[in-house]
Order: sequence, then C-alpha cells, then structure tokens
Amino acid sequence: MSSGDEVPTALVASSSFVREGLTSFLGGTRFRVTSAPTVEATGEGGPLLILASLDDASSVEATRTLRAARGDAILVIFGRADAPTSLPRDLCLTAQAVLDRDIGRDTLVKALDAVMSGVTVQSANLFSWMLDRPRAAMEAPAGAQQIIVAGTDEAEAPPCHPLSSRELNVLRCLADGASNKVIALKFDLAEATVKIHVKNILRKLKTQNRTQAAIWAREHGIYPK
Repeated sequence: MSSGDEVPTALVASSSFVREGLTSFLGGTRFRVTSAPTVEATGEGGPLLILASLDDASSVEATRTLRAARGDAILVIFGRADAPTSLPRDLCLTAQAVLDRDIGRDTLVKALDAVMSGVTVQSANLFSWMLDRPRAAMEAPAGAQQIIVAGTDEAEAPPCHPLSSRELNVLRCLADGASNKVIALKFDLAEATVKIHVKNILRKLKTQNRTQAAIWAREHGIYPK
C-alpha cells in the first residue's frame, strides 16, 4: 500500500469523547473511519486498520471479536500511561502498535503511517510494562522494524527526535515543572550542566522556552516519571 492510499479504519471505543477525539484527529488524513466497526460491516472488504481504546470489558470483547474476524487487519491499541497493566496481554501480543491514549495528533498520524509501512510502534510510557512480556513475543515479524515513540533511560533517543537519554530525563523534569536546581540535585549534576542541557533541548526541539518544551513533551508522549 502506498503512502497516499486511503485506509479503511474501524474505531472501537466505549467513550464517546475518545471516539470523537480520534475521529477528529483523523479527519483530513488517509485514515477513513468506518461508521459501524462490526464483524458484519467489515466482511471481505472491511477495515485494514483497527484502532481500539480498551476502556472497559465491552471494548475489549468487541476488539477481540473484530480481530478474530479480520486477522489480516492491523491492530493499534490505546492505553492509559498511568495504568498500563490494565491492557489485555493477548491483544497486546498481536497488536502492531500500543500507544498512549493521550498521544498528540501529529504523533498519532506519524505512528499510523509507520505501522502501515510495516513498523511496530510502542509508546514509551507503556514500554516498561511491555518489557515484562516474553522475549519471543516482543520480537517483530521477519522484515519488520521496531521503534519506540519517545525514549527510555535504557534506550537510545528514538528517531522521532534528536535528544540524548540524559536530555530526555531533563525534559521529563521540565514537563513536571522542576527548576534547574531540583534537576541538578536529582541527577547529581552541576546547575551549570543542567542549564546546558536545557539550552540544547530548546535548540533541538526548536522551542523558545521551558513551557513550550513541556508542551512538546506532552504532545510526544514524554511524561514525568
């Protein structure tokens, strides 16, 4: 499938707020949300992409049913960063992407484009839990790549931004409103060193101040620990 082809998309979400939000995010993109994400409505020409916000038992069951009926479809799951273990393991193991439900629009569209090209995507906020999965299950299919949207302490900076792991840690503190002095104490650094890190973060992210950097972090799924 080329990057310009329309992608029929089934949206499973119990929350009307989530449904309306995701539908709005995808408006004007190649991801066309179907009006009735049911097995009967999909059939042979059903959705190539399933977006599932697993908020309750009914959304989980609906996703399992739709996934079973359309095993060839690509599955993207949305979870809460503050409750990653609430996600059903069986669906996560077969999903091509597991994303933070608060993901920003631009990051979401980029993640979906990546998934459609054969890349697997995981949000950093859910990454620590995903590491608990068996190694065999973590491996991407042959020929596929695996990326992380936003970095972790153990991982190198992901391709979606140029920050180092130390800069990511400082950015997380900025997103939490920490001062340079607090950041310096937390990582046993000199305040002058923290100032350099902050300056580099602003330059790399092309932001003007700490507030803009914090907003950027939120939109890209980078949250305080």
